[in-house]
Amino acid sequence: MSPTDSNSAKQPSVLKSTREAKGLTLEIVHEATKIPMDALRAIEEGYSVRILSPFYYRGFIKIYAEFLGLDVGEMYKEYGLDGASKPAASVTTPVKSARKVAAAVPNVALEQVQEWFSIFFKPKNLKLIFKIIAFLFLFFLLFKMGGCIVSHLGKRAVLSQKRSSFAWPEKRVETHRDAQEEKSVLPPPEIRHEAVQAQSADNTVEVAVRATKNTWIQVKADGKVVFQMTLSKGSMESWSADNRIELSGRDIEQLDMEVNGKHIGTLGGGERRIKKVLITQEGLTVKK
Repeated sequence: MSPTDSNSAKQPSVLKSTREAKGLTLEIVHEATKIPMDALRAIEEGYSVRILSPFYYRGFIKIYAEFLGLDVGEMYKEYGLDGASKPAASVTTPVKSARKVAAAVPNVALEQVQEWFSIFFKPKNLKLIFKIIAFLFLFFLLFKMGGCIVSHLGKRAVLSQKRSSFAWPEKRVETHRDAQEEKSVLPPPEIRHEAVQAQSADNTVEVAVRATKNTWIQVKADGKVVFQMTLSKGSMESWSADNRIELSGRDIEQLDMEVNGKHIGTLGGGERRIKKVLITQEGLTVKK
C-alpha cells in the first residue's frame, strides 16, 4: 500500500487541521522546516508526488509533526507507515521545533548523497564511464596522429618544391638576366652632378627649398647663420645673399631645390649622402 492510500479518505488531515487551528500558512511551515511546498501539499491532501520517495515521505511527516507538536507515531499510523517511531517530546513553541527540524535536515541530505553515490558507482555505470574515457583517449590519439601526418606531408611538399627549383638552372639564369636588363632600363636617378650651372640674372644668390621629409638643415648667407632647425615635410623656405649661400645638415639630398630661379630638384637618392651644398651666382656645387 502506498503512503497516501490510507489518508485518501481523511480530508482534511490532522496535520492540515492542526496547522490551520494554529493560524499557520504553508509558507510559514516551509520556511521553518525547509520541506518543499509540493511535498507539504501532498502530505496534507493525501496524494503522491513522483519525486517524493517513501524515505523522504516518512522523514517529512516526522519533521512536520514535530513542528506542529503532534505525536510522530500517531502520524505514522494515520498515514499507514510501518515501524512507528517512539513518540517525540512535544514542543511548546514553533521556534523550538524549528531547531529540531534544522538538525534533522542535514541527515536527510547526507542519506540522499549516499544514495546518489551508490547509484553512480554501480558496476554497470562504472563500465559505461570507462568506455567513455577510453573513447575520448582514442579520439585524442587519432587527432594527434592526423596532425603529425599532415605536418609530414607539408614538409615533403616543401622539399619537393626546393628540389624542383634546383632542377632548372637555365631558367634561373634567364630570370637573373631579365632582372639585370630591367634594372638597366630603369630611369636614371635625379641630378647627381657635383656642380650645376644656374647663372644668377641680377648678381645675387637665391635659393628656395621644399622638404620631402623632415630634414634638419643649417643655412649660412655670406658666412652668417640665418636658419638652423628641422624643416618639416612639405614646408618651404627661401634665402638670398650677395655672394654665397651654404646648406648643411642631414638628408639635405632629399630637398627639392630651386637655385637662382632654376628648378634643380633633389640632389640624389637615398644611397647618396650629402653633407654640404654651396650656392653662388654661377650655380650649385656639392661638397661631400
